[in-house]
Amino acid sequence: MTKERLNRLIGIGDIHGCYDLLLDLVEQSIMFKPDEDRLVFLGDYLDRGANSKKVVDYVSALRKNYPGQIILLKGNHEDLALRALQCTGDDENCTNAKLLWFLNGGKATIDSFQGLEEAGKTLIPFIDSLELYHETDEYIFVHAGIPHGKNPETASTDEILWDRSFSYNGRKILIVGHTPKSEINRWRNIVCLDTGAFITGKLSAYDVLHEKVYQATTA
Repeated sequence: MTKERLNRLIGIGDIHGCYDLLLDLVEQSIMFKPDEDRLVFLGDYLDRGANSKKVVDYVSALRKNYPGQIILLKGNHEDLALRALQCTGDDENCTNAKLLWFLNGGKATIDSFQGLEEAGKTLIPFIDSLELYHETDEYIFVHAGIPHGKNPETASTDEILWDRSFSYNGRKILIVGHTPKSEINRWRNIVCLDTGAFITGKLSAYDVLHEKVYQATTA
């Protein structure tokens, strides 16, 4: 897809296993057009909601079918899951990694895959395939944030996945999720798209080229 043909560049906020909302958002609200649009998912596909497996299967199929138009970023919940799933020992660090994931919604993800082993078979390669950021001439998409004075190349992985400072001061517009708000919010040159889908029943997206909001909500 050439830059001239890109009609919409849409960031999609944290999904957290809310498959029905995701389906409504992409297919009914956004009405994704592969020949004209690029969707950038900001991570946190997993945990809390009941259908993490369906979410992972859906976004994976989208990327396979439209590799140039679908960008899948990594979120902190994918980071939690990967650390837990790759732990094989019984040492304290491994136990803590598994407990931390479990306490942050990992149980729902494990249940959706019908067990830890089956979850690992899909999630480890899926998470390994995710990108940390997506950057264009005018925009940077990351899951959580970029601290003051840094850019995608100089920020650490932990900062990109966990930062909540909203202190970014680069010249490009930064598009993030991670910190839930009741509505899409913009501070200076930072736009936050996480509207807490699992809690609020509202999953949000934002076309940065036209400053247009798309949402799916539970009935």
